Amino acid sequence: MKSVCLRCGAIRGSFDGICSSCGHRPDGEGLLVAWLLSSENLDPAELQRTSERVARGESIRPSARQLDRARRALGRHFTVDPGLSTRDRILLLACSLLLTPLPGLVYAASWRTERPRAALEAFALSAPASVLAFVAVVWGVAGR
Repeated sequence: MKSVCLRCGAIRGSFDGICSSCGHRPDGEGLLVAWLLSSENLDPAELQRTSERVARGESIRPSARQLDRARRALGRHFTVDPGLSTRDRILLLACSLLLTPLPGLVYAASWRTERPRAALEAFALSAPASVLAFVAVVWGVAGR
């Protein structure tokens, strides 16, 4: 998939790669715009015209609807999702160990398409706690 560099207008190999001309790599909202300016959305002629516009210094400002479309399309990509912060990991682990692992499992299920990395981290923290809770309950019931 080819894409137009947002900084210099060069056509590069992928929307999330580093531009060989200027070294720019899009991140955050820029990654969404880069995806919109890729061969996934533009035919070769439009890609070339967009490249020339960016090279002339014109600003590309996609609509909110286009950005939402890109968010939905890239929601499954790990490159877009930063994952859980350290604070969130600690809180989720504490909740899973001290109270119940259910919140982590619910987060993992609900985030699986929008925040895949965060969903995987929530599952990785909550699944072992679920096993420990199950073993503790079985051991407690068997001990009575």
